[in-house]
Amino acid sequence: MSNFSDDIHNELQNVEILSTIKLCMETGKTILMVNTGRIHGSLYDVFNQNFSIMATDDTRKIFSKVAIGSKTVDVVVHENFQCIVHINRSEFNDTPAPFFSRFQKFSLSISDFYRIQLKYLSNEEQKIIENIENKSQTFIKHFGQNYLYGLNNNTLYSCLLSFIKTVENQQCHLINLHHNYTQLTLKTKSFIENNLVTVQQCFLRSVLSKLIQIASPESIIYKLPTFEDTFAESLLENYFHNQEHFNIETFVRHLITKPSGNIDDEEISPRITTEWRSNENITLTTKVIIYTRTSPYVVGINKASKYQLFTKPDTYHSENNIQDRVEILNLVSSMII
Repeated sequence: MSNFSDDIHNELQNVEILSTIKLCMETGKTILMVNTGRIHGSLYDVFNQNFSIMATDDTRKIFSKVAIGSKTVDVVVHENFQCIVHINRSEFNDTPAPFFSRFQKFSLSISDFYRIQLKYLSNEEQKIIENIENKSQTFIKHFGQNYLYGLNNNTLYSCLLSFIKTVENQQCHLINLHHNYTQLTLKTKSFIENNLVTVQQCFLRSVLSKLIQIASPESIIYKLPTFEDTFAESLLENYFHNQEHFNIETFVRHLITKPSGNIDDEEISPRITTEWRSNENITLTTKVIIYTRTSPYVVGINKASKYQLFTKPDTYHSENNIQDRVEILNLVSSMII
């Protein structure tokens, strides 16, 4: 359920969701409830398994009460109906203990999902991913976790999990890395696929490219002498020339710009458009987090100043103007400790 203020106090939306749950109860479907705390009270009897059973010689029906709006109704509960409630770890201590006693409890993290998916890979692919994991952990330890903003215990596993594709019958295989670029990472292809020595090397460089995205420029300069010269040179090239770390306007322009031309071309010609060329296997990135050195200037951006930020003096009538496609909703500052 949405946490936007207009949705939190929207009783009509709550009624619609409860009506959907009611239908799932009657038809025996499995439901996954995420961020649904505000309607848990309406399902009190369901969660506590307070059921009424009506049986005849040939049929048996199970009923439970559900509060929908101002009314409480008896709902048929199919014997195959199951309910899964997802709770974030950050909310665990604030959740009443009696609520947990009503469910079987499982703790799952990104690393858990990664380990589960890893088992479905072939032995050869498992070995590749495990080697990448070990080498990436070594890189993080050598570079220093404190130099990688926002890095946590699940960051690496999230990267590795994105390399595993699930197909029918829970079968898994590694993705085609050549088709795994976004409008923000397309320029890093030269770093990731450098010399194309092995598949493992390409996947490893893909992980490292993602990790240095959250490193500061001075940490890159400080750590480069500790790497082998050839690798240090390619890392430097990738960070300063293939990624954007210094200009919000350029970053946002890359975010909403879709490249034209084949991804194998050495030079990519960017332009703002709404459709991808059919021969380009590029994933569209729609959500990003930007870490900034200082926040007053960024927080000071408003609807008026966005035209100043995203419009160049000599391009007021150019198709590359993006200010009309950018809406600033809310900007706040926070401190990462």
